[in-house]
Amino acid sequence: MTKEPFFRLNQEPDALSGFSRTVAEIQWLLLVLMMFYLVVGQIEENVKIFLLGGLCAFAAFVMIFHYLNFFSKANVWKLALETWVMILLVTWFVWHTGRQNSLLLNLYFLPIITSALALGRLTTLLEVLLIGACYLYLGKSGVPGDEVFSLTQSSILLAWLFPMLLVGYVTTMLSSDIYHAFSRIKTTAQTDELTNLYNRRAFMDLFEKQLQQARRRESTFSLLLGDCDNLKIVNDKYGHEAGNLLLQAIADNFRHCLRGCDSAARYGGDEFTILLPNTNVEAAELVTKRIKDTLVASSFNYRGNAITTNISVGIATYPEHGDTAEALLRHADQAMYANKRESKNQVTATSG
Repeated sequence: MTKEPFFRLNQEPDALSGFSRTVAEIQWLLLVLMMFYLVVGQIEENVKIFLLGGLCAFAAFVMIFHYLNFFSKANVWKLALETWVMILLVTWFVWHTGRQNSLLLNLYFLPIITSALALGRLTTLLEVLLIGACYLYLGKSGVPGDEVFSLTQSSILLAWLFPMLLVGYVTTMLSSDIYHAFSRIKTTAQTDELTNLYNRRAFMDLFEKQLQQARRRESTFSLLLGDCDNLKIVNDKYGHEAGNLLLQAIADNFRHCLRGCDSAARYGGDEFTILLPNTNVEAAELVTKRIKDTLVASSFNYRGNAITTNISVGIATYPEHGDTAEALLRHADQAMYANKRESKNQVTATSG
């Protein structure tokens, strides 16, 4: 049986962005709990003022990381740093409120759960080990130096760390299962069931992102819009099963001819779209010729009948033929139908 891959939430940008907002809420919750303890706990007045200053500093840290434009974008290093700071804050607060006897020791679970959800098993394990080291340090003053690593103290440490290890492990497994299900649902929603290419909705999302990137970097890209010329004939003569096989053959041809950075989609019915990043008109024409030549040279057998196909293709390149998705699609569509009228299996680029 194939081993299931391990997933974590930071592999999905949308999930990471949403979880970053949740981390901010966890941090405010941590601050509220500590503030509440300052109010109801029996703490010396001078220590209370000292702790309050530290909480204000942590509040400033949260605001800088989550609400300033420079740090507002979610990423993995930011989440990792935030969990480490949470551990240091809890350790510092626990040190001044009873050390190993502090009622706030369980606050260590918050960064552990945060890390397990967003950062994966290795980071979570490292954080558990750091917390263990902090726990030893918290009890160091009450234990002779030669007994810190004794069997008794080690047993106490393991008994205290075991629940954290268990919570971290279970949470990482839960995070992996959630993301795996999320990924499968997203893939299903973005994929054309017949051809396993992107569907129209997913392609338009990619198209908009490519357009934004090209504007930002002042680069170019090309859009190919193709139409299968003989799908209706194949459907009428051999049936829809043969037509489906024909569409699948075209999709396989795309996968064989395109680069890894290119994106192909079934745009609808017998129409296909392809995005070619960093590709000008001349390069797009060469790619299209390769696709068409390979397609014409190949055929598939359906119940003893060799079926071949050809496609009409229109090309639109940013920014020569338009600077919006609508303009580029319109140019490519016009070029494709001009291609159909002129001659079969030819390449046509839009005019400016």
